[in-house]
Amino acid sequence: MSVCRCCFHRHGPISAWDNGILHHLLKLSCPSTSSPVVPLLQEREQRLLQVLPGARQLAKMAAVAPVPAASHAVVAALVVLAVVKAVLCASDHAMVDLSMAARGGNAPSLRASTNGTDDAAGGPAPAPEPSGASLEGCGCEPTPAPWQFQNRKQAALYPVIQAFKRTITCDPFGVTATWTGPRICDSFTGGGMYKGFYCDYPPDAPTTLTVASIDFNGFRLCAPSLAGFIDAFPDLALFHANSNNFSGDIPDLTHLPYFYELDLSNNNFSGAFPDAVVPLGGLLFLDLRFNRYAGAVPPPVFGLTVEALFLNNNGFSGGIPDSLGSTTAKYLVVANNEFTGPIPRSIANASATLSEALFLNNRLSGCLPYEIGLVEGLAVWDAGDNELTGPIPLSFGCLADAEEINLAGNQLYGHVPDVLCLLAKTGKLTNLSLSSNFFHSVGHHCMELVRSRVLDVRRNCILGFPDQRPAFECALFYADPTKLHCPFVPHIPCDLPGFGPPPATAAAAHGHRPRGGGN
Repeated sequence: MSVCRCCFHRHGPISAWDNGILHHLLKLSCPSTSSPVVPLLQEREQRLLQVLPGARQLAKMAAVAPVPAASHAVVAALVVLAVVKAVLCASDHAMVDLSMAARGGNAPSLRASTNGTDDAAGGPAPAPEPSGASLEGCGCEPTPAPWQFQNRKQAALYPVIQAFKRTITCDPFGVTATWTGPRICDSFTGGGMYKGFYCDYPPDAPTTLTVASIDFNGFRLCAPSLAGFIDAFPDLALFHANSNNFSGDIPDLTHLPYFYELDLSNNNFSGAFPDAVVPLGGLLFLDLRFNRYAGAVPPPVFGLTVEALFLNNNGFSGGIPDSLGSTTAKYLVVANNEFTGPIPRSIANASATLSEALFLNNRLSGCLPYEIGLVEGLAVWDAGDNELTGPIPLSFGCLADAEEINLAGNQLYGHVPDVLCLLAKTGKLTNLSLSSNFFHSVGHHCMELVRSRVLDVRRNCILGFPDQRPAFECALFYADPTKLHCPFVPHIPCDLPGFGPPPATAAAAHGHRPRGGGN
């Protein structure tokens, strides 16, 4: 005869009718006998009975109630249920808070979630309040039974998701209200449960559907840490969390064999560059932009085999390491930081992969490297608003794939070479910004680009051109020998019709260079 073991396992048999009434009244507070939460509730009942003498006395009375009087047993059972359930629900808040405090709010919990609704009841849990109280309206709902999940992998992820859900302090779009019940991979079949979680079949288990990627972009969730969450998904390949309010340390992800994309952009992370990122040898995409990271970027970061590396809009400082040349990135963005010193000449070693490089709005200084012109596939080069100086190297004329070049807002000087402006005719160049520098002249083909507004040379020192610097400002600049220390290299490292240098000139490229600009 079936009875609710977790609450009334000490009582004698009762009639089928009485049992039906009990089951109906208890199903919101008592899990099935196969539920993994049963031992927990038994332990909690014993603990409550120890501290509540009245409840203990009622339990004893119910245990010795005469069997023939079935209705008496029902009444006693209901009394005990009322006491235990009321205390359980009232104390659940405190117990969850204490357990989270012991975990630091980070580690996953294996206990049942108390903020979801019974999946059979059909209805998502209410969205968490901004204060983070996600346990209001406690119904002591049970964790779904193991057989309700599609497989063991999904069953193992349920407590991880529920533990992270309890750490979320704001959820303006009610996303976490869908994180309830056993249908973790609901999105795989077009369902709406567990928003942000996407499933696929991992290579080592091609018939087992499990979470392969997590995409929280734009959810604006708040949580103090991701530790114990993303590192607890053994088959995770991607984690995207753009535009949330996450913070804390990034957990160790080196044990995730398929992980290759990490997007933590536009959050509230701070401190030094996250150490956990450096060992991720399989990473292909890393986006840390728009956070509050600061300090130096470790040299091994540029040794990651990434295709995209976004470090912009933080507070990174110090020099860019020479390991920059080791990057495999096609897209490299270090803009809007506080980097100082020169652009490493090792950038030439990135020629095989680098397509877009953004260094703008830092405090980079030194001569504009000749080696930039050796990055043959470069389509976008932006080093505007720095403190770079020197003439534009003729090697820039070899950037046949360049579409946009921005060197505005520096201290470049000399002549704007014709080989650079010819890229608009022989190559793909559509935007060349050289404004707010100290150039004194432009090549013949550059005049055409000025008229077509492809080339911007405002606020320079070019005689006869509109919107130039005052004459005295230009005179002061050119009179200062410390401003004109960069060599001009007349060598063109590629075959340009009409611009091939004679052998003697090419050999002189490694000797003494005259100051100033040249063609």
